[in-house]
Amino acid sequence: MNEKDSVGEFYLDDLSDCLHCCSASSTDDESDSSSITIRKRRSVPLIYSDSEDKDINNNVEDSSGTWSTNDKNIILEPVESSPGVKIMPSSYESVIDIVNLFIGSNLIEHFVRESNRYHDQIMEKYRITPKTKKWTDITVSEMKEFLGLIVLMGQVKKDVLYDYWSTDPTIETPFFSKVMSRNRFLQIMQSWHFCNNNHISPNSHRLVKVQPVTNYLKQKFNNVYKPDQQLSLDECIIPWRGRLSIKTYNPAKITKYGILVRVLSEARTGYVSNFCVYAADGKKLEETVLSVIGPYKNMWHHIYQDNYYNSVNMAKILLKNKLLVCGTIRRNRGLP
Repeated sequence: MNEKDSVGEFYLDDLSDCLHCCSASSTDDESDSSSITIRKRRSVPLIYSDSEDKDINNNVEDSSGTWSTNDKNIILEPVESSPGVKIMPSSYESVIDIVNLFIGSNLIEHFVRESNRYHDQIMEKYRITPKTKKWTDITVSEMKEFLGLIVLMGQVKKDVLYDYWSTDPTIETPFFSKVMSRNRFLQIMQSWHFCNNNHISPNSHRLVKVQPVTNYLKQKFNNVYKPDQQLSLDECIIPWRGRLSIKTYNPAKITKYGILVRVLSEARTGYVSNFCVYAADGKKLEETVLSVIGPYKNMWHHIYQDNYYNSVNMAKILLKNKLLVCGTIRRNRGLP
């Protein structure tokens, strides 16, 4: 028997057998899922009506095309919050202290508790008898080592997972075997879990299994640092080509397949203030935007966004919530 086949059983959840609805396509401009709908760019001709020509003549001081300076004064309200760092690290020069601000010991303990619980549930459900290796409960120290190796794998890239523990002198990386054995790493990876499966209903949200982690990070991002007045609303793609019901496809992007995430960040520094993972749940675009900017409503923040999010109706909604908007806009988004 091949050594790789005898390492252990890979566990699957009941909710992991998702239908492959990777490409969400919608023709409704106001639908959240329309973010992956491809539209061809059209040239916008300059069309002037009689009233527009009249306004142009009134606003020009002379025939040379100089614009008038008699513009209406716009009063910009100051932001009603105190931006800056709210939770200070123990040491400004310690990387681990800064990381602990966002990934605290309570999150690691949550990983350990749910991973051990998941392993017990699988053993009881399928009555698996370990033959090749003996299971011991994961500890907090082991979970930190496991997460550290995963981060390091992003820096030291190899073709297959087993190569990180290879003894071949040409590709050997001794650090991995010194930190953790290959079999133990695979045990933790197969049992790594974020929630209790017994508390998941059949009609649960698609992101229910990662919801504790996303909620934890959102709270940390909001508590540790308060952004300035200028915020940027945009989206990003987490590359992924595996089987996943919320995977999106956009042939116009460099990263065509992946997980779509709406991100609200501070315009000056790029600090992520809030985010929302697209789950193909049929939400309207306005609902998605309001959920992302929710923690920063009624404070007179300025939202900078592109023409996908921008519309006259969206600007009215944001203004009611004491938010000003700036960005390009499409002709079919409520312009007179």
